Amino acid sequence: MSDRLDVDAIRQHGPWLELVAPYLDDELCTASREEMHAHLATCVICQRELARQRALTRRLQPLAASQAPSAALNRRLRHALLQEEASTPRRAKAWAWAGWGLAAAQALAITLMLTMPPSSTEPVPMVQEALGDYQRVVARELPFETSDVEALSRSLSLSIDVLKSPRAQLLGAWQTTLRGEPAAALAYRVDNQVVIQYAVSEPLFFTQPSVREAVSRQGHYATREGRESVVGWPGSNAGFLLVGPLPTDKLVALSL
Repeated sequence: MSDRLDVDAIRQHGPWLELVAPYLDDELCTASREEMHAHLATCVICQRELARQRALTRRLQPLAASQAPSAALNRRLRHALLQEEASTPRRAKAWAWAGWGLAAAQALAITLMLTMPPSSTEPVPMVQEALGDYQRVVARELPFETSDVEALSRSLSLSIDVLKSPRAQLLGAWQTTLRGEPAAALAYRVDNQVVIQYAVSEPLFFTQPSVREAVSRQGHYATREGRESVVGWPGSNAGFLLVGPLPTDKLVALSL
């Protein structure tokens, strides 16, 4: 039942989530922007989506600039947007800029998909190390050092977003290392299973092309190897990997 509630809550947020991109790009009218600003003050789901999109925009801007679309591609994108505008019924003025914001986001996604190199088929080193660390840790007593996540966050200079799902009970946290860099590990009990959330630096998270491309396409990275699944997503100034013996869709729901 709790899984269903999580999915329903996300679906009910659909209209708000669609406004995150135009809010970030300052494309909403004054009334809609004020309404969205008030909503963000109390909505954890939209706060996280805003943080993800900010991180994604910051990391993809250099790539988009270095791989600017050709004049021919620009013409194709402009033509597609004009066709979409002509075939779409008029909406209320308050939603007009939101529609253009979504169209612009779609155009950027198309541009990136056409210009970015293909994903590597090789295993992702960061993910492989997280899987190995998870398997070693759960095979013995969990190495809890603290339950003060804020203190751990300050010591590593990482903004750590603790999972907000009522299904995830925080057990403890500790400092570890991934790819030779300091990282944080937070253990949770979910459905009588142990899952571990790793917080790594933003540069490390976006180093692997397959992770970067998956996030640009769908907002998160997901894979499954053997019994464990791994889901990754960007935060405000960190990247997160959630590892555990649960289906990837359940780990995605926990991360939202």
